[in-house]
Parts: sequence; C-alpha cells; structure tokens
Amino acid sequence: MSSVFTIESLEMVISGINAGIWDWDFETNKQTWSDRLFELLEYQPDEITPGYENFTEMLVHPDDRVIVRTAINAQLEQNIPYNVQVRLRTKFKGYRYFECCGNAKFIDGKPVRMVGSITDIHERYSLREKLSVVFERSTDAHLLIDSQGVIDCNKAAVTMLRCKDKSELLSIHPAKFSPEFQPDGRRSDEKSLEMDRIAHETGYNRFEWIHRRLDGDEFPVEVTLNPVHVDDKMVLLVVWHDISHRKNAEELIRRNEAMLAESQQLTHSGSWEADLVTNQNYWSDEAFRIFGLEPNSTGPNTELFSKMIHPDDMHLYISHIKDAVNNLNPASFDLRIVLPDGKIKFIHAIGKPFADHTGRVVKLYGAIMDIDAQKKNEQELIKAKEQAEMAAVAKSQFLSTMSHEIRTPMNAVIGFTHLLLQHDPKPEQMEYLNILKFSAENLLVLINDILDFSKIEAGKIEFEEVDFNILVLLENIRSGSIQRADEKGISLELNVDEALNLNVIGDPVRLGQILTNLVSNAVKFTEFGKVTISATIAKRDPDSVTIDFEIQDTGIGIPSEKLDNIFDSFTQATSDTTRKYGGSGLGLTITKRLLELQKSTINLRSKPGEGSAFYFSLTFKLSEKQIPAQTSHSVTDIKSLKGMKVLIVEDNAVNIFLMKNFMKQWEIDYDVAENGLIACEIVQQNDYDLVLMDLQMPEMDGYEATAKIRYLPDPKYAQLPIIALTASAMLDIKDIAFKVGMNDYISKPFTPNELYTKIAAYRKK
Repeated sequence: MSSVFTIESLEMVISGINAGIWDWDFETNKQTWSDRLFELLEYQPDEITPGYENFTEMLVHPDDRVIVRTAINAQLEQNIPYNVQVRLRTKFKGYRYFECCGNAKFIDGKPVRMVGSITDIHERYSLREKLSVVFERSTDAHLLIDSQGVIDCNKAAVTMLRCKDKSELLSIHPAKFSPEFQPDGRRSDEKSLEMDRIAHETGYNRFEWIHRRLDGDEFPVEVTLNPVHVDDKMVLLVVWHDISHRKNAEELIRRNEAMLAESQQLTHSGSWEADLVTNQNYWSDEAFRIFGLEPNSTGPNTELFSKMIHPDDMHLYISHIKDAVNNLNPASFDLRIVLPDGKIKFIHAIGKPFADHTGRVVKLYGAIMDIDAQKKNEQELIKAKEQAEMAAVAKSQFLSTMSHEIRTPMNAVIGFTHLLLQHDPKPEQMEYLNILKFSAENLLVLINDILDFSKIEAGKIEFEEVDFNILVLLENIRSGSIQRADEKGISLELNVDEALNLNVIGDPVRLGQILTNLVSNAVKFTEFGKVTISATIAKRDPDSVTIDFEIQDTGIGIPSEKLDNIFDSFTQATSDTTRKYGGSGLGLTITKRLLELQKSTINLRSKPGEGSAFYFSLTFKLSEKQIPAQTSHSVTDIKSLKGMKVLIVEDNAVNIFLMKNFMKQWEIDYDVAENGLIACEIVQQNDYDLVLMDLQMPEMDGYEATAKIRYLPDPKYAQLPIIALTASAMLDIKDIAFKVGMNDYISKPFTPNELYTKIAAYRKK
C-alpha cells in the first residue's frame, strides 16, 4: 500500500531542511516558487516574478550565470542532473552562496517539466573557502598524513620540499623527507613515532625537526601535529614552519656574542648597563674579570661597585655620572679601582645616558677598558720623553756652545781679513788674503748648513711675515753670487719681468737662503756657459700672488739614477763630487725642507753633461706698504759715523781688538765692558747712542744685563738701542734676546758691512 504525502506535510519537510522549491512547466514556460524560496531570498512574492530569465538575470551573480545556463542545458539536453553552487543576490544581505538542484521529466525524449530546490549554503561554503585559503595559500607547509603516507598537502609543501608537483609529493613516503639522524643523535624514524604518539595522546605536539628536501638540502622546521577526523578517519594535520632564518639569526647572535666575549677578553674591555630605576647593574664576563670578580648573571649592586672605586677618584666618578644624568652628556674618563686583593688598577670608563619618552634618564650603559698596562707604558714613555727632552736640551746646548766656540774665532778670521784687505796689501798678500777670506766663508757655509739642518730636525724653524720687494731680493741674490761667477768665467743672468717689482709679505731671509743655496750650487757645478735665475707670475689674485722660481745652469748635470735621492741628507750626485767641489751635502736637503714647511715642493730636471734646472712655486700675500729703496752697502760705501758713542760689551780679547779697529775706522767714540755687570755700571755713567751686547759672558750674561738696563729708573734706558752680538745660531737664543728687550740682532761672524749697517741704522738724525 503506497503512502501519499499531503501538501502540508511536504511544506513542513521543506521548511525543516531550510530549502525553497520551484516548479517549471515547459509547455506554458511558467514557474512556481514556494513561499520558503521567497523567504530565503528575502523578497515578497509580488516583488519578483518567477521565471528562468528573471532568475538568471536578476538573482544570479553575473560571474556565475554561465554556470547556471550550462548546467540547465546539460539537464535538458543530456538528462544530467542539475546541481550547482552559485551566488544569488538577496534583498538585504547581498550575494550569498546557494546550492541549486533540479530534475527534469521527459516524455518521448522531450522534457516537459522540471522541479528543484535552492538551499542556503553560504555559511558552510564561506567556512570551507576560508579553510581552503588557509590550507592552500599559507606559507607554511600543511600536510594530512595517515599510517600509509601523505594523503593531501598544500602548494607551500610542494615548494618547501622542492617537488615537481603535488602528485609527486603524495607518491613519496614522509620518512624520505627526514635525514637518518636528528641533531640530538636519535634516529629520525624512531623519534617520529614518539612525536606522533604524543600528539595522539595529548591532542597536540610542537617540536623542532630537521627535514630534507627532495634535492638533499636539509633545513630546520617547527613542526605542529594535530589529530583530526577526515572522512570518519583519524589522521594527523602536520604543519611545517621553516625556521631557517630564525636559526641563522640565532646562530649569528650566538656567534656575535662569542666574538664579542672573545674580543672583550683579548682587548681587556667589558660592557655594562646600569638601570637607575631598579638599581640593578648588568656586566659582561670580562667586566667582572677586570674588577677581579667571578662572572655572574648580573653585575654587583651600586654600593659594592662604589666601594671598589679608589677614594681619591670618587669625586671624578660622581661628577661624570651627574653630568650624564643631568645634562645627557656622554662620559669618558680614566679611573682607578681597588681590586679585592687590594691592588690598584687603572681603567678607562665610557658611558652614555638613555632617557625615556619623558626625558628622564632611566639607564646608563657603556664600556670599561683595562688600561693598567697602558698607564704603566705611558709612565715609561713620559720618563723616556723627559730623558729625550733632556737629551735634546743637551744637544741644543752643545750646538749652541759649539756654534759659539767655532763662530767666535771665525769672526776674528773674517773680520781681520777684511781689515787687512782695506790696508792696501801687496799683490801676493792680496792673493793669500782672498784665499783666506774664501776658505773662511766656505767654512762658515758648512757650519750654517749643519746648524740649519739641526734646527729643522728639531722643529725650531719659524717663518717671518715681513714686507719685502721680490725684484730687489732677486737682484741682491744675483749681486751676492756675481763675483764667484765672474771668477769662474761664467755669466749669471737674471731673467724676470717688471711685473715682479711688487711688494709682498713673507720671509725674505728664508727665500733668500733657498735661492742663494740653489744659485751657489749652480755656480759651483758649472764650468762653462751660464746660470740663469728666472721668476714669473703664475697666478695673481686681489690678495695674493703665486710666483714660479727656476735656477737653471749648463753644468755637470745629475745622473738619472741619482735624481730620486739627490735631496737626501749628506748625499751628492757622485762619489767624487765632494772631493772635487766640496760641500756638506745638506744644502738641497735644507732647501727641500724649507719649501715643504711653506707647503711647496722643489722639482728637478737634469741631464749629465748638459746641466740642471731646479724649480718651485711659492704663494705670498700682497703688501700695500711702500718699501724704501734698498742699497747694497760695500766697504767702499762706508762713511764716518763720527759723533756716535757706543758701548761694546764683550769678553773675548780678540773680538774686542777687532771691534776697536772697526770703531776707529768709522770714527765712533766707544767704551768697552768685559761683562754684563760692568756694562750696567758704565751705561749709567755715560750717555751712549747704542750698546753692542755679547750674550755669553762671565759674571753676568747679556740677557740679564739687558733686563737690568731696561729696568733702570731713567726712561731713556727703556729706549736705549741694544744690539745682541752672539756666536750662536740657535733660533731660541734670538727669541730670548728680543724677549728681554734687545732691539736687534747680529750673528758672528759678521762682515764689516753687516756691522756698519746695523750701527748706522740707529744713528741719531
């Protein structure tokens, strides 16, 4: 007996399964929709007319219409059941997923009727879609594994294991993706069984594992195991998170920490941090060792640390900490600490404050360095430096003494030679005197070279800033060397233009020394031809001028292999140069050093047998002063200085005798004082125009005598011209002479011209 369901019972069933039904009569092309169908779509029956076209055009999502039409056609043409999942537009909730089903009734192979239903599957479909996204698009590998192997996996797993595709991965047993042993030494197959057992017993397991890609490359992962039911079967959901980057970072941190600890141990330096809020200190292991303590997880408390600071340095420590906290200033200072065994050690502390968002300092951090050995070395260096300075002073004193001892008799030799030359000597005597004069002047050049070299080496060279005329200086250089050139039968030419007749600011003495040295060398090493002094303006600005100087000769030249070291000390071009031409081998060295001190360089081009050219450039400030014309005073130009009264302060009998002869020749009234003490007495008994003051004398030297004269009550003694006479060429002696109040300076040995010029300059007009 068949059962017949009532319309009411069918409506109740349909309502219970949350579905709406529809009926489509193909003869009338009319559709009937149940009330539940309208309710699911949130429309009233009068708001939409049931029908295939209305359904597809008004309700189906545009992207899903092809799906619906294709499925309907397959049902009507091939009798394939209609079943699709598509998005339908509801009135209030927008597009939602529905499952649409239907079956057609055929008569004689022709469809006459079709009935079906729609079911709201949005929540279930959305959840499935989300799970699919998580599974398929996760960067972690997701695998479903049962006792037989991998039953499913996502794309990330295929990529991670470097398989060609999913099917290849599913065909491989999971054990192949693990090495034989794990880092703890256990076999992978045995340990994996234990990990699976824990997951099944506890419902969850997480651990680190080493996996192996299909190409053999091993990599670390964090594995998560979750037992889940799939198709009524318990399987493991396995998630692999690649932790290669994390492991590399951890290894880098471990390596850096090891390197830091090793470097701190090697450099005897430690790091520290002080938390001002908790008063807790944190030290590195080496910081503990520097303080003679055993390394601990944290640093000693502030009270214990303070007790280890040397009492005499506590104020220094406190002042730096206060400055860091109050003014946010980094600290860097040396400090003494007292070790547990009572020994005192020097450390260098550096620190930096750290402030919170309110600007309050909450931490101090920095480093300490064990500088105990360094401090001891410094003390040794200071001691060595003091000894070196004492040696330098002794050397300076020796040079000064030797300078004085050598130059004093040289003064007599040169002075008396000049006097003899002025007394109409016989022709054969003239020849002897000229040889004597030449030899004495050569000896003086050697002495001056050695003293200048010593001063340069000691860093005692200073450059003046005075006004002078470039053209006048060059003419004087030529005049000073013309006699020697004439004697050798060579010409000495000056090749400059009138543009160089300009006044500049610089050191004419040192420039003259450089040029004279180069010109003298050129004349010395030239037997035939000429020597040319050239100067041109290379660049001129409103405030300065750069001048190119060149000294060219047609002399013996310099071999190419000697060009690089010709400027070295005590070096000459060939081994027989010194024997043939003489000289100290210091002239070019001094010239080079003097130019380097003025930020210039000397250059050279030369060919053996053809000559040499030395050239350099110097920049001078332009002077606006009008410099009076300079004339070269020779002995024949000297006029009487009658009317002048001079006090000669000198202890050397030979020099006194020489000076007396000069005074008589120039008709100067003079007195002699054998030392500074006598000079201070005599100067108050007579009215002198000038005092010639030797510096090194017994009883009282020239410095003290000058100072005492300057402090005499009568104002005239403050204005009395005093010229220093010294046989020393040391620069500091000249400086001291000016500091004690001397007006001028003349170095022994001097020529009559030099002495006359100095005295005449102070003659009262």
